[in-house]
Amino acid sequence: MRVGILTFHSSYNFGANLQTLATQEMLKRRDCSPVVIDYRDPWRTEMYRTRVSPQQREAHEAFIRRHIHLSPLFRSEKEVQEYCEDSLDVILVGSDQVFRLLPRWAPKQLMRRLRTGSASSEWTEVSDRLPVYWLPWPKTARRTPARAAIAASACGTAFYYLGRSLQRQACRSLLDFDFVSVRDDWTRSMVTWLSRGKVKPEMCPDPVFGLSEHFQPPPGEAPSVDVSKTILVSADFDAKWLEEFRRLAHDRGFTISNLPDPHMTYAFDQSDFAIGLPLSPLAWYGLLAKAAGYIGTRYHGLVSSMANGTPAVSLDVSNRPRVIKTTSRPYDLLCRKAGAAARYVPVNWLARPTPAVILERLMDGPSLDAANRYAESARTRLAQVFDRILAGAEAAVRV
Repeated sequence: MRVGILTFHSSYNFGANLQTLATQEMLKRRDCSPVVIDYRDPWRTEMYRTRVSPQQREAHEAFIRRHIHLSPLFRSEKEVQEYCEDSLDVILVGSDQVFRLLPRWAPKQLMRRLRTGSASSEWTEVSDRLPVYWLPWPKTARRTPARAAIAASACGTAFYYLGRSLQRQACRSLLDFDFVSVRDDWTRSMVTWLSRGKVKPEMCPDPVFGLSEHFQPPPGEAPSVDVSKTILVSADFDAKWLEEFRRLAHDRGFTISNLPDPHMTYAFDQSDFAIGLPLSPLAWYGLLAKAAGYIGTRYHGLVSSMANGTPAVSLDVSNRPRVIKTTSRPYDLLCRKAGAAARYVPVNWLARPTPAVILERLMDGPSLDAANRYAESARTRLAQVFDRILAGAEAAVRV
């Protein structure tokens, strides 16, 4: 079965690259012929180009060349549509935040426009029409592949501020999907609301939970340093905080180091050694898989840690009021799904957890056991969702 994966595969972002690989490899194990649709959105491409160094960009491009099976390059929605209708049995959208929309007239965007002159955020373009990931073209009399969404997310989308026209477009697109699975409760609420209750999405964990089970990284892309006794920190703390955290970590027999993001290293003088850029996505994943612990803000840093049994504390620096924590991806994963609330730590101008609190939560046994149980169940659930999508697609193809 020919399955086209439409996602953020080309973003210079470790998590985006890893979830693409995980999805591709899970399909291969099911005797499919997966191809990643090489659509490169001009806005997203330019956004990453200005924020990520040439050396780090090449690390991501090298990963894509080595490990991702690509279609021809497409620059427009029309090209993607024609390729899908001519070449595929299934269009699989996701995972990642492929359903995210940025309402132009939401209060946050209005304030941003007054402050900066643009409603678009640093990482997301404002939405005047549905992006290609919603498959916004109508089904036609031509050969029509099945449409499915795998662990799609829209966390943070203030969907109730979307314009009426965009709401109608979204409803039509959702109704044209044969199967919709989402990664978090917020996105489930959004899909249900936009479809007027006609689409009831299933929950599906992030595919990165299944990466180690389906893919063995080549030796040349393994981490170059031993981090088995190292706690990785991927967040901004002041020097005094880090000094105290290092002292406490040393007392327990650990070292500490930074863990980079593609656009910054998070290097700090108090580290026992430094991890620099460029860094391949698989090396980043390998560091998290083998570390003694992870403290950071990245969702896929949390997922990669949990998938490999690495203790992790997720820092939520979004300054969300407690009443809208439901838009937080780590809150959804740790507090609602895994039952590991101790590992979710809001950090804002009111809440500044001490080094002792962070280390205590990192080493907390009951919440680590809960996280490990969730990771195991996530792998099982992932397999079930993939099998359901493919079974439905096979039935549609036979018809």
